[in-house]
Amino acid sequence: MKLWSLVKKRRPQTRKRMETDLNKYLALIRIVIGYLGERAHFGWWQSSFFIQGSSAFLSPIFSRTQLLAQYNGVTRAAALVHDERIGVGYVYHLFRLPEEIEQATHRLLHETQFVEHIRKIITSKVTALDYLRKNSTIQEQSAIGPTRVGDIHALRNCEAWKVVAGLYYVSFEKQIEILPYFSS
Repeated sequence: MKLWSLVKKRRPQTRKRMETDLNKYLALIRIVIGYLGERAHFGWWQSSFFIQGSSAFLSPIFSRTQLLAQYNGVTRAAALVHDERIGVGYVYHLFRLPEEIEQATHRLLHETQFVEHIRKIITSKVTALDYLRKNSTIQEQSAIGPTRVGDIHALRNCEAWKVVAGLYYVSFEKQIEILPYFSS
């Protein structure tokens, strides 16, 4: 009986940790894919939040939250492109997530260690692509454009997001546009 009560007490902690890990993964791949999709790299959206000159512009205004400002900017630019091609409504994609996930990823970008980890990944196009390749599930993909990955229940499944990251990796490598999404 005591063992069962210990298991019950640990279960929420494990679930909470899984949610934190997923939120960190989502924040990280959102920044990496946002960075790669910008005009300076693959040109999927016309933003330039991560180019060298952006630091000089953003640092006086957002001295402690520069990465968060870049994150918000590139998220908005990428969301516009995704929404235009996929549509809005009962549809979610990497750049438009349920509100509780949006808030959780936003909070993570106030953690200094996490921000420093991200900065190391987005030092160059090669480094970002390498991170994406190593931290995704890559599948051969024949579809181009909007690609349904799963239903909205899969939004909280890390493996589904690894498939999403893999689809973006393939699209960047093959220079084709694949826009993964979830819908009911």
